[in-house]
Amino acid sequence: MSTSNAAPDVPPQVLEYLEQHHTLTLATASPAGVPRASTFLYVNDGPNLYFWTRATTATARQLGQNPIVAFTVDHYTEDLRQTRGIQGVGECSVLLSGEQIARVADLFGRKFPSLAPGSTMSISFFRITPTEIQFIDNTASSEGPDGTFGAEFHRERSYSVITALPVKAADRVTMPLQPLEAGAGDVIVRQGAPADKFFILVEGEAEVVRDGQTIDTLGPGQLFGEVAIMRDLPRSATVRAVADCKLLGLEREAFRDLIAQSMEITPDFDRVIRDRLDARGTA
Repeated sequence: MSTSNAAPDVPPQVLEYLEQHHTLTLATASPAGVPRASTFLYVNDGPNLYFWTRATTATARQLGQNPIVAFTVDHYTEDLRQTRGIQGVGECSVLLSGEQIARVADLFGRKFPSLAPGSTMSISFFRITPTEIQFIDNTASSEGPDGTFGAEFHRERSYSVITALPVKAADRVTMPLQPLEAGAGDVIVRQGAPADKFFILVEGEAEVVRDGQTIDTLGPGQLFGEVAIMRDLPRSATVRAVADCKLLGLEREAFRDLIAQSMEITPDFDRVIRDRLDARGTA
């Protein structure tokens, strides 16, 4: 459950805000698109958020069918100039490891000491692994009212798994991403095979192998597979899961369409690709 690979990318004020607050509103959807919003107590370990619910709830059933979620953490204020909060999207998964469950239960006990201790057998703990976090902070703005109704919410992206891509590209990429899993030892892509997907490693560790030699390792937040798609080449290396991995995948044509529809950001993509070509382990 270490978040050492992801936490440094999250600004300290965002982590501080998460640690100071206690409830989150979670938005889920069924495969048919039926939405649901629920509020839960939460704890965090870096940017990862944890909550619990009973397995029989509608939220738990929807998460079993569609793990992609949106969430907010905020507090009420009548003065919109004092509004602060967090909005995010990510993937939600149930914890199955007894060691992970015990650690998260301990985090809850330390954050909420008044909660009565008891058995966790009748509940399920869930982890939200964010793919993007935005921090809203109206207190940081020096702008006054402009005469229009309501108020602007001043936000900035504080964390994204697609850190190497420009903002417009990252916004478009996150929509069609598909959650994928690979068990320890599974081959995610194979050297010489056609390049059919672009990948983001959300959780776990993978090794990059070329011609039978391990040449690199990948951790959470790292991406791979874009070079072969952009250059229309076979995979130049094999990527194999060292530990159980959660990934986000983008189909080849969706990735190429993204480029075609966003010609103004092509120089940024070219920069990313050049950097990847210079790095060992490009797949």
